[in-house]
Formats: sequence, structure tokens, C-alpha cells
Amino acid sequence: MTLALTPRDPRIHVFSVSDGTLKLTHQTYLSRLSEEVSATSLETAVGGAIDPTYAEVFAVEDVAPMGLRAYLAQAHDIPDPVLAADAARLDALSGDVVVLAPRAVEGLQTLTPRSELTHIGSYAPAEADDSPRSLPRASKSPHLETPGAAVGNPMTKRRIVWIVLGAIVAAAILLMLW
Repeated sequence: MTLALTPRDPRIHVFSVSDGTLKLTHQTYLSRLSEEVSATSLETAVGGAIDPTYAEVFAVEDVAPMGLRAYLAQAHDIPDPVLAADAARLDALSGDVVVLAPRAVEGLQTLTPRSELTHIGSYAPAEADDSPRSLPRASKSPHLETPGAAVGNPMTKRRIVWIVLGAIVAAAILLMLW
């Protein structure tokens, strides 16, 4: 199977890893584990010169409390309606999955994954809302806001002098005892 990629493909690509001889080292964006001796390289598994920095390989059970669909929605900002088409497939997955972010496949036109990888789907993340919004009208006559009156009992100069003198006397006593 060959997966065609569009130029500057913005989609997140999800693959499931079948049980078998293919061994991939688990990695996430937060941690990189050392390569296992018998592990297949991720580039070989997905059939393309990807940037593994932007790829994740993990067990579905690692995100079990929230579920893979919720993980994709939250971690990769994929809207729920986009994931709804493959909801049953995503919810039924077990074992390991490979998640490729757009920068992992940047510059590639195709991927030819090994037979042990099943392409589950390619999902577009939410687009930024850059639509213009009206701003509140600015005041035509600038004015300065005056601070409100101080609330409470301000310390008098006499009280401050007594506090400073008390601190000096306490320091002198401590020095004499030392």
C-alpha cells in the first residue's frame, strides 16, 4: 500500500502496528528511548525518510484512561467531528500505534509502510481562527484615571520610628549574647 501525501501535508497520520515480527522502539515527543538492538527503524517501517523527531510510537494502553481518540483530539488539536468518521476503528485499536505529525513527513510525496502497519487515517488539525474581529471603539479624548483613595489605617511616622528602634535594640541584644 502506498500513502500519497500532499505538498506541505498538514494532516496527522495514524497507523496501527500488527502483532508480528515488526518491533518499533516506543517514543513520544517528551521522551526518546534508546534503540533496541532488534528494533526496526521507524523510517524503514513507514517506508519513507521521515523525521522521527515528530513521530510517536506508543501502546494504546498508555493513553487508556482517556482513549486514543481523546488523545488525538487534545494532543494534536484534531476536532471531534473529524475523528467521528473513524471513531469505531480508533476506539477498537489495541497494541502499538504510530502517530506522524506533519513535520515528520515534510517534503515527502509518498509513504510505503510495511505490511505490519495499517493506515487508520489522516486527520487535519483545527485551523487557527484568523478572521478579523471588530475592536471596541477608542475614546476620542484621552484622560488619566486617578487612583482611588487608600483604604485602611496608614502607618504614622512615629510608629515606623518605634519599629526601627525596636529592631535595632533586638539586634544589639542578639549580638551581645553571641
